[in-house]
Amino acid sequence: MFKKASRKHRARTYLISVPAALLAGLVVAGAAFTAPLFGADAATTTATATQAAASSTLWSTQLKWDDNGAAWSEASFAALKAKGLEQAEIDMSWNTVEPAQGRFDYTELDQEIANANAAGVHLVLIFWYSGWNGSPASWVTSHETTASGAQSATPAWWDRTDEPAYLAYVTDTVKHVAGEAGYGGSVLDYGRLDSVWDSTVSGQVDGWAQADVDEFHNVYLPQTYGSIGAFDSARKTSYTSFAQVPAATPGQPLAAVYQLFRLWSVQQVYGQLAADVRAVTASTPLYFYFGGHVGNFANYENVPEVFFALAKKYDVTVVQDCSESTGIDLLFASLGRAYGVNVATEWTAPSDSTQLAAQAVQWIGNYPMMLPEGGGTDFFIHDGTQKDTVAYPIYTAWLGHLKGLSGSYPQQPVAVYLDDSLAYGSTSGGALGAPENGIASLWDGYQAGFSVVTSEEVDTGIVKLAQYRAVLPINGVDANLTAYRNGGGHLLTAASQLSTYAPAYATLAGSGVLQIAPVVDAARTGAQLTLADITSGAAYDGPVTVSPAGLGLAAGTYHLVDATGQAIPQVAVAGGLCASAGVPAASLAEWSVVAGAAPAGTPTPAGCGTGTPPPSCGALTANQQLTAGQSVTACNGGYKLTLQGDGNLVLSRSGTALWSSGTAHSGATRVVMQGDGNLVLSTGTGAAVWSTRTATHSGAYLDVQNDGNTVLYSAAGASLWSTGTAGR
Repeated sequence: MFKKASRKHRARTYLISVPAALLAGLVVAGAAFTAPLFGADAATTTATATQAAASSTLWSTQLKWDDNGAAWSEASFAALKAKGLEQAEIDMSWNTVEPAQGRFDYTELDQEIANANAAGVHLVLIFWYSGWNGSPASWVTSHETTASGAQSATPAWWDRTDEPAYLAYVTDTVKHVAGEAGYGGSVLDYGRLDSVWDSTVSGQVDGWAQADVDEFHNVYLPQTYGSIGAFDSARKTSYTSFAQVPAATPGQPLAAVYQLFRLWSVQQVYGQLAADVRAVTASTPLYFYFGGHVGNFANYENVPEVFFALAKKYDVTVVQDCSESTGIDLLFASLGRAYGVNVATEWTAPSDSTQLAAQAVQWIGNYPMMLPEGGGTDFFIHDGTQKDTVAYPIYTAWLGHLKGLSGSYPQQPVAVYLDDSLAYGSTSGGALGAPENGIASLWDGYQAGFSVVTSEEVDTGIVKLAQYRAVLPINGVDANLTAYRNGGGHLLTAASQLSTYAPAYATLAGSGVLQIAPVVDAARTGAQLTLADITSGAAYDGPVTVSPAGLGLAAGTYHLVDATGQAIPQVAVAGGLCASAGVPAASLAEWSVVAGAAPAGTPTPAGCGTGTPPPSCGALTANQQLTAGQSVTACNGGYKLTLQGDGNLVLSRSGTALWSSGTAHSGATRVVMQGDGNLVLSTGTGAAVWSTRTATHSGAYLDVQNDGNTVLYSAAGASLWSTGTAGR
């Protein structure tokens, strides 16, 4: 079926107009600058009735464009339906659908949608500007340029022909299929795959094509500053025209200006895509892909708040495709709740095939974090390779459980704070190397319902820090945190302090093996628990204590049941309900917390409540720490364990050293008795320089004894490590 395009060229609509009067409010601190572009509703296109479209939940897998040159058959889709999948996504081939500019061939696409519909599956179309087979179309000739001047295979972002041609291709295709019964929505992408300004040139980013530079000079700068005089005043420069302002590369003066232009470009094009499609159909489910990690925010300019603001405006679900990262999942779950936007999660197979099952389990096990804004799950990609053999059965076997989740991930009044201002042009913002790893590590040892809040959310009024009893910075203290502290908020300095303000919902016998993600029902009288062993070879066989208070349940009596509704062996302890979990490596289990006492005769499990309590003095217990200059002293006052200012951990008697960690001049600034039983000495950046190597012993504690020995004991009282200094 061939169609001519309804429009070959369209008038461009600029979504953001910054009046010159606003320039007086620009914040300038040296080279640091934040343009007032990225508020909660920064895209200001006039709202229309098309914005009332309802989002759908994605229970899906991806497919290639077709089955080796032929349309996917009804039988192919029926096989997916039999596994519980409700949608399938296909990676669109721009070249096939639009073989010549303005001439569309929908023959194969229509057949695939019809075949999907016959099998009871809805087909979701993934539109790519570049990076997937068949995209860009062969007639697209422009090329991006990297900061170093190298040519990229990605078409130029602001090319005057290719950019409007892509928008027309997406919009006209959606208009064509919107009424077809098997059509299930569209994923809107631009730039390089879902990584926005990423480049095909290894280790570089795009954004310096001549078309981009022209847009910078002719549109962005005049629209943002109004006059070159206003620009000079804000930037302490002396240019006489916008054309003289350099398209600065990273590390050069005014690099932040061009960085903000590239971020503005993301907002412009993604906003235009969503607005155009919503003008065609109000009801089609729409999705934005988010690819990359926190470390990419300031170079790919894929900052999530821009996507979430647009998603809120145009009723779009955000698909987070880095769900192998628990830290990213926690961040996006919090963003979804803050913006009121659904978040779907996608799993991408690891390069290490031995981790396929473990990572798939982690992805599935993390999904409850997204609720109540859960947008579903997507398996990437169903293509007959090893991940289909190993991971796909795990996913499809657990789909029924995922679909049955109802309620919300528990929320406590504590937050982890991520300063992401570096992605918004601030040269003094916190480092964005890999803070998600720190967030994940924190959650591994402290399974609690804390939020992750970004500086941009606070700057734009999406989140108010005052609602939290305590806040822990993950990458530095900025003006927002200083104001929070000055206003009476509790600004924490160590992860171990969080539990003072909010209880964990689950305590495990060690971190890094088992994780638990709960969903609490709307009445707060019960919870569904997803237990996930996220290792490739270590089964979890130990106690789990579930805290009704940490879950935020209403006051009352509760007990634990398994997936069949039968009470499991358990006992009420001071921290909640203790049970023994036996979860094989790389597998999932389901428990529930239900109202009422456990049935009479419920067995008491081994490992619950049998430990020897730590002493009231001379001890470091789970998640307690020493910072430089601090000590813990034996109960008789004769022995002292001190973290010296030079980074050495020293046990002494009357000033004489008896033992040390041998870490002088290592940069170590704190020693933590971790919840997993490991005593770890680390630097200010979190790098470990020494440990007792006693992880997987939850409840362990360190005792500076009266006899001169310092011993690390298990919760059951067994010696795990010592300084060997008894009697000295």
